Amino acid sequence: MISKVTKANMLQEKEYLEHFSVKTFKDQLELNHILLAFNGMFTQEVLTLIGKTLQSTPNSQMISKRLFAIVIEMAQNIHHYSAHKAYSEKDEKEVGTGVITIGSDDQYFHICSGNYIKKSEVPPLLERADYINELDKEELRDFYREVRKAPQRANKPGANLGLIDMVRKSGNPVLIEIEEVDDDISFFILNVKINKEL
Repeated sequence: MISKVTKANMLQEKEYLEHFSVKTFKDQLELNHILLAFNGMFTQEVLTLIGKTLQSTPNSQMISKRLFAIVIEMAQNIHHYSAHKAYSEKDEKEVGTGVITIGSDDQYFHICSGNYIKKSEVPPLLERADYINELDKEELRDFYREVRKAPQRANKPGANLGLIDMVRKSGNPVLIEIEEVDDDISFFILNVKINKEL
């Protein structure tokens, strides 16, 4: 005989599954060849787990290192700049949350991140990405050195090298897409691809 409490719990589970299809989620992962996906707060433990997972990625150790380096850059961006935050006991403050996926097609690995950002941050981000994407290898190296020597930006954590590093390490331009959410917030999507054959 099923107790009232058990019945209530089963009803809650059914209601949850009506809003989230595990099958659709799995089909989407397979359709897009997603090797790894994480949503939430990127703690040191999470990054360590991702690093270990990438060690078993097919292809070379060099590619695994590049994939992980780009994941770290994206995770730092989410940590510092996401408009959606959660409390981190380790940092003893609220930190950004977001999603990172790693997928692949015949030619490339695709590392993609997504997080909410303030709408006012969109124009300078797009302008910076456009500028960096236009630079050739030597210009990119020179710009990296110039930014690294620049004074720390006021109220901005990090060295402002993330997008430059991603283009240098991937050997490809970064792709940014913005989805409007409301008058103050946008959803920021960043995609970087790495050639499977170096």
